[in-house]
Amino acid sequence: MRPHLLRLEAFGPYAEATAIDFDALAEDGLFLIHGSTGAGKTFLLDALCFALYGEVSGERSVKGLKSQQAAAAAVPRVSLEFSCGGERWRVERSPGHTAPKSRGQGVTEKPPQAVLRRLRGEEEEAIASRLMEVGREVEHLVGLSAAQFRQVILLPQGRFAEVLRAGAEEREALLKTLFHTVAFERAGHWLEEQSRTARQDLAERNRGLEVLRSQTAHAWSPFAEPDSGAEPLHNRADVDRLGASIAAVVAAAAERLQQCNAALTAAQTGQAEAERLAERWERRAAAAARLVELEGKAPLVEEYRLALQRAERAEALRPSLEAETGARAELERLQERIGAALQQALRARQAARAVPDAVERLELDALPDLEALAQARSALAARGAELTALVRKGEQAAQARAAAQQASQRAAAAGQRLSEASGAESRRRLQRDTAAVALQAAASARDQLDGLERAAREARERADAAASLAAAEAREQTAQAARNAADAALNQLQAAVLELRSRQLAGMAARLAGTLEEGTPCPVCGSSQHPAPAQASADAVTDAEIAAAETARNTAGQAARQAAAALATAGAELKGLREKAGAGAGSSADAQEAAVQSSQALASARAQAAELAPLQQAIRDHEQELQGLQATIQAASTDQAVQTQAAGEAAQRAEALQAEIAADLGDGMEAQALQRALPPLEAALKELASCAEASGSARGRLEQATARLTAELSGTEFADGQAVRAALKEAAWRLRLAERIELYSRELITTRGLLAGADLQNLPELRPDTAASQAAVAAADTARTTALERHSEARGACAEIERLAAAFRQEEDALAEAQARADQLAAVADRCTGRAAPYISLQRWVLSTHLADICRYANQRLELMTSGRYQLRLSEEGGRGGRHAGLGLRVLDAYTGEEREVSSLSGGESFQASLALALGVADTVQANAGGVRLEALFIDEGFGSLDPDNLQLAMDELDRLREGGRMIGVISHVAALRERIRSGISITAGEKGSIATLCRTPRS
Repeated sequence: MRPHLLRLEAFGPYAEATAIDFDALAEDGLFLIHGSTGAGKTFLLDALCFALYGEVSGERSVKGLKSQQAAAAAVPRVSLEFSCGGERWRVERSPGHTAPKSRGQGVTEKPPQAVLRRLRGEEEEAIASRLMEVGREVEHLVGLSAAQFRQVILLPQGRFAEVLRAGAEEREALLKTLFHTVAFERAGHWLEEQSRTARQDLAERNRGLEVLRSQTAHAWSPFAEPDSGAEPLHNRADVDRLGASIAAVVAAAAERLQQCNAALTAAQTGQAEAERLAERWERRAAAAARLVELEGKAPLVEEYRLALQRAERAEALRPSLEAETGARAELERLQERIGAALQQALRARQAARAVPDAVERLELDALPDLEALAQARSALAARGAELTALVRKGEQAAQARAAAQQASQRAAAAGQRLSEASGAESRRRLQRDTAAVALQAAASARDQLDGLERAAREARERADAAASLAAAEAREQTAQAARNAADAALNQLQAAVLELRSRQLAGMAARLAGTLEEGTPCPVCGSSQHPAPAQASADAVTDAEIAAAETARNTAGQAARQAAAALATAGAELKGLREKAGAGAGSSADAQEAAVQSSQALASARAQAAELAPLQQAIRDHEQELQGLQATIQAASTDQAVQTQAAGEAAQRAEALQAEIAADLGDGMEAQALQRALPPLEAALKELASCAEASGSARGRLEQATARLTAELSGTEFADGQAVRAALKEAAWRLRLAERIELYSRELITTRGLLAGADLQNLPELRPDTAASQAAVAAADTARTTALERHSEARGACAEIERLAAAFRQEEDALAEAQARADQLAAVADRCTGRAAPYISLQRWVLSTHLADICRYANQRLELMTSGRYQLRLSEEGGRGGRHAGLGLRVLDAYTGEEREVSSLSGGESFQASLALALGVADTVQANAGGVRLEALFIDEGFGSLDPDNLQLAMDELDRLREGGRMIGVISHVAALRERIRSGISITAGEKGSIATLCRTPRS
């Protein structure tokens, strides 16, 4: 990351707009930021850090960053242009602040804002506009978090010696932040959890094995010898021995069951014979007892027979008796009806008003004659006709009043329609105006469709390319690994060929010796004598071996060339995808989000543009509806006037009819009330007339029935109707009594025949005893049940022991595997968590490796700045098994040859060591950050603690950093630095805020 242009406004001490052009200072590479105390030198670093991350580099809070000297309405802003990843960017931020309200008194809180743009010449592309998105994008571009940025690019005042003087625990926290070693810590925790789980599983399996032992012993316990005690089950041999024992118990129980079954069968046969003889004896005894009982009931049966005959003779007189009783009851009911009718007529006459004189003259103490009743009924009917005519006039008056009310309601409804139509007309006009505004927006959206379609298409292409980047990078890495492997194999085979040729050359003398013949000159020395020819060694190389090795080498060479071609193809594919995704592309998720947002914007514009034609039609519909509403308003106004007039006319007619009714009846009388009182009176008079007609007929029927009954009683055993009624019985009673008599006769004959049968002859006097045979069967059955239960229990126990034995063997095997796994996991977990030798955790080992790299880089500079006197060394602070072992720092003093604590360094020496260590941190982070370029460094104070010689050495080191291409800014009050560093930024404090002035002296 390299800063180019920093702009401030209303930020901290900088009330006015201020611009810091770092490019103007980049030629020298090293520049000085100087000014009086409190002028705002450090605030430039705060602004730089705030622009990137929304945080400040020192101990200040992000609240209250607005300049106190700026106007109340001024908006604090910070803008930074920087280059990263081959592209130029600008990030702009505004902190949260208060501002005067636009209306009224008081202030309002303004939230923080941020935006990140990509700069391409004159064009700007907004990449992110939300705080979280901007922070995420900047951290991805720079490659460092805010904390790492303050460790490797901004070195804030008073915080140089954090890493140097920190304890091992604090240093561990810092190194974790810098090098992201949380994965190693999680790995240690995961291994501990796995080891704990394995131990728990092992304990659970031990408990399961113990449960199986207990269950097996429990299954065997009912069959064990009483004095043998419980046999311990240690292993599968004990369980197998127990299985053989239970099998023997099952066989013995099966034999005993067979014996008990045979005994039970014999006992049941004897019992059946005894019970058959006892059953015959019991049937004979029961028949004899029943015969005695039947013969004792003979007198009672004869009485029943005589009563049945008397009831049948009385049954012949039943019709005449019932006729006389019915006629007498009918006359009694008629007398009750006449009394009720008289009471009803009396009440109805009292309830009616203005009844005719003929009705008033009726005597209702007794039943009137038919002629008087006829005159009263005729007069009452005439009075009813008069009242009906008056009621009809009353109904006409009510109808007129209802018509007046309905007309009034219709007039009110017309007024309501008039009001609603007027309101609808106003709303419709408003809708027409709203549709016109929406029509303009839809037309504007239609005009933007082409540009939005292009943007959405380009965003989708970038998203697809970004989504494919991870797979392409993986393929390139795979191809790179394949090429490396192929090159390594080729190199190995090439070395093997060379080694074989060397061995072949070494054994060449033996090959030549093999061709020598006595008397033939040697092709090397020319001698014809060969006293000591060379002998072939055990590892002599043949031409076939050389040829095979060369063939393998050629094959490996072909494979290496193919791997190189595959790597080139993967690299080209990855390059193409990166070009499609765009330079400085974010993550695939960000690209997908951008594509979705572009698609959503396009869809929104399309949806809005699609409303153009409907809106035009809607406006035409609104105009048409307005015309209809105006017609409705006119019609409702006319209808209201007509209905109001009709209501008045109907009310006048109702008043006239009501006056006529009052003239006929008089005041206080209602025709309907008088009419309602007449029907009950008419009904009562009609009932009295009916009773008068029925009374004579009922008396005649009673006299005839009495004469008939008297004639039929003469010559019978019954003195009167009361005696006949006492002798009468129901038909069901007579039928039931006849059946019982018949049943008695048949049962008597059957019982006598049963006793005379051959089956009940020749039986003993006493009943045979069946208790002994039943006791024998019960005893045999009990023995069989006991044997069956024993056999079933033995079989069940045998099956259970076999199942438990199989489970025991399986659980023993699983326990051995679990024990081995638990031991292995415990060893690995103890090693990675520092509980086993060398007693340092995996994470601390990785951190100590990074710290060793930091010390190596730092010592390269510290030796130069201290003329070779000091070197930083790692120490075993924390001791064996310590929580922070391997993260201690000590300093080696070359003058004394001894190591000592870093806290023993003087102020200037501490600054030198801290600066070297900070630069070492920067170098190590850059080396471990996957190609992150750190092109700038800012150092705030600390040089005042150095003497002139050490200051010169420190400046020489900064010059070397500058010569390496890094831009270095130094904040200091040291005058010697102003003489040494001629270019820089001068900060001047004033009443209206601080002013930053660029001062640059070209290098000679």
